[in-house]
Amino acid sequence: MKRTIVFLFILTSLSGLAQEKEYTLQQCIDQALDTNAKVKNATIDLGIVENDTKELKSKVLPHVEADANLMHNFNIQKIVLENGAIPAFTDPTIPSGEVIAFQLQLKNSLTASLNASQVIFDKSLFESFKATDLKKELGDQSLEKEKIDVVVGVTKAYYSVLISQQQLEFLESNLDRIETVYADAEAKLKSGLVRPIDVNRIEVALNNIKDEEQTAQQNVALSKAALGYLMHNNAPDNIQLSGTLDESVLYEQGGDDNAVNYSDRVEYNMLETQQKLNEQSLLIHKGMFYPRLSAFATTGVNPAATNLGDIFQSDRYFNYSYVGLRLQVPIFNGMEKTYQSGTLKLQKEKIQNNLDEAQQFIDNQVEQADIRFNKSLQSIKLQKRNLELAEENVKSIKFENEHGVANTIEVVDAETDLRLAQNKYYNALYQAVTAKIDLEKAKGAIRNY
Repeated sequence: MKRTIVFLFILTSLSGLAQEKEYTLQQCIDQALDTNAKVKNATIDLGIVENDTKELKSKVLPHVEADANLMHNFNIQKIVLENGAIPAFTDPTIPSGEVIAFQLQLKNSLTASLNASQVIFDKSLFESFKATDLKKELGDQSLEKEKIDVVVGVTKAYYSVLISQQQLEFLESNLDRIETVYADAEAKLKSGLVRPIDVNRIEVALNNIKDEEQTAQQNVALSKAALGYLMHNNAPDNIQLSGTLDESVLYEQGGDDNAVNYSDRVEYNMLETQQKLNEQSLLIHKGMFYPRLSAFATTGVNPAATNLGDIFQSDRYFNYSYVGLRLQVPIFNGMEKTYQSGTLKLQKEKIQNNLDEAQQFIDNQVEQADIRFNKSLQSIKLQKRNLELAEENVKSIKFENEHGVANTIEVVDAETDLRLAQNKYYNALYQAVTAKIDLEKAKGAIRNY
């Protein structure tokens, strides 16, 4: 029994250690990238592009196929001639010009052949090869976009957990102090040193803090759930994060240079690649108007017999072989290719319009994100100053209360002001962090993936 208890204690301890693993921001991002469905699908799309490229290249390799046909004629096809039209097939016993019919094949026949073909020139096919690199580039950009979206989402969720936890810690600390004040007030009430109404007011403040504590606990749980969802972690409550949220994160990988370089935005690069693909598609369609040249070769046998069983006799097998060139010259296709090219030209105009719109959108996005970020920095300075003042006030009021200068209600009021200042400061800090993330995304500066 004792051994069982010891074993269970060790197992529980090891389980607890496994559950208490702390995650850095980069570890959270890495796990989310490894499990995100969109990132996985974008990676699969790259594999599809690679297979499509290999399939396209296989079209310029030799193609060899075997073909065999076994045919039994129930009613053998006749050759119809007029007697005397061909000397070799003239029957002197029949009047000249009379219709005659005869067969030139046996009832059973077998045709077996080996055929090979090779593309020599196909302008459209050769132009298609140039598009494969562009498709690969577009696939890489699509994967990059999905990764950036994951990084942004995880980073915001990560800092949301940190801010929720810190707010909860401050509330718990505030709650401990108010509980101490409440207990002291109750003791003084029995001695007649404080009024009942003052104790009631302290109790109201205490209940408000308890309610705020429950809300803060819910916020922590919700923030962890959001982060756990992005990380595909089935036990988000066990997620422990390393580090704290402070103002230093606002000045990492940053700078005051807000010059916009459109090529830093993957969405803009994707439009440019789509434009290149469209231009390449035009060349592919123009290649369809060029002649196509290919080579072919065939070898085979075609035995025949009246009785099916005799068709496999070796003396009936005679080989035939030939090689040749096939030239295909497009002359008229009902204007199909012309209309297809026209559609591609119109699509090119649409993509150019999207590029122009994207530039304006990026400019506006950077400008708005920069305004929000700078406003958040200003707000942090004010709220930080308020927090410092509130902390000083609490210390001063507590000192005065201990020496009988300030009453208990003033202590509670000072604690309330401190709690409000703490909430406003950390909310401002979180808003600044998210604004910084949005600014980096708008400038195309997200790189930690």
